[in-house]
Amino acid sequence: MRVFVTGGTGLVGSHVIARLAENGHTVRALVRSVVARHTVETLGAAATDGVVEDQRSWEAAQDCDLIIHAAAMVVTPDTWQRYREINVEATRLAVRTAAASGARLILLSSVAVYGRRPDEARSGTVDEEAPFGPIASSDFYARSKREAEAVLWREARRLGVSAIALRPCVIYGERERLFMTKLLGALRFRIAPIVGSGRNTLSMIYVGNVVNAIERAIARPDVTGAFNVANDGGFTQRALYDVIGSEAGRRIRTLPVPISAAVAAGHVWQLAHQLARPGRYTGVGSASGHFLGRDNPFSSAKAHDILGWQPQTDPQIGLRRTVRWFLDQYPALLPWRIESGRE
Repeated sequence: MRVFVTGGTGLVGSHVIARLAENGHTVRALVRSVVARHTVETLGAAATDGVVEDQRSWEAAQDCDLIIHAAAMVVTPDTWQRYREINVEATRLAVRTAAASGARLILLSSVAVYGRRPDEARSGTVDEEAPFGPIASSDFYARSKREAEAVLWREARRLGVSAIALRPCVIYGERERLFMTKLLGALRFRIAPIVGSGRNTLSMIYVGNVVNAIERAIARPDVTGAFNVANDGGFTQRALYDVIGSEAGRRIRTLPVPISAAVAAGHVWQLAHQLARPGRYTGVGSASGHFLGRDNPFSSAKAHDILGWQPQTDPQIGLRRTVRWFLDQYPALLPWRIESGRE
């Protein structure tokens, strides 16, 4: 199969390229720079220069059987217009390209489309039938991902494109440089906040298991629609810190923090950054306390039942792989690490 991938140097895109190439598919990846070209070629893809917001760049996908659109702005401190260009308008171009080439389209979406605190009334779970909650105007990422899906379904129906949107929660894994980098950097003094009880299952998923879902979507060309890919068994806050401490060789001390205090602190942090960088995305600090202190509310039953998605990597194993990779790549993140202390 000939596959066109965007976001090939990102977390999911890089793992997708490696998996597809390993399985014998011909992969072509869109790249913005010489460094990106080297990265995707090392992973097994042929690189083509371009940017997702430029219609001419999509011409490289015209002869492909499948388009995997994984490129997105996530936490870049940029304007709403830029988020619309990269996350929304590029999705429109992806659908039109798929229509012109007769390709199937897989969009990497996000559970952010539900809103940062989605309705959990149905037995404490959020499935694909759950109503969308409000999204703050300052939450450029969630707004753009919701708009991108709206564009996807509207254009796919109009143009007759076979499409699937996969909605993961926070993704971690080797080569991830957002969540884990900040987390490990915050543990320089071996003290970690435990928001709430610490026994809640976090809304996180290992990148390898997201790639498993993409493979299942590829294997079911007869299936269209949105699927949560947001629950692979998971781990708790305490397990997260225990694994990091185990891999680093020293126990991490924990400090209990009420959820309300974490939410308030995140809100203050967000306001401060909005004042410092007006008009630019500052992340969602006020939602971080809920993310850390609440259980994962998302159900992936539809992906299990229809796509046959079965996560192949135990999340504890995935977490250990991730922490080990980061400590090898960025040893300065935890200066107190003891190499011989690994388990």
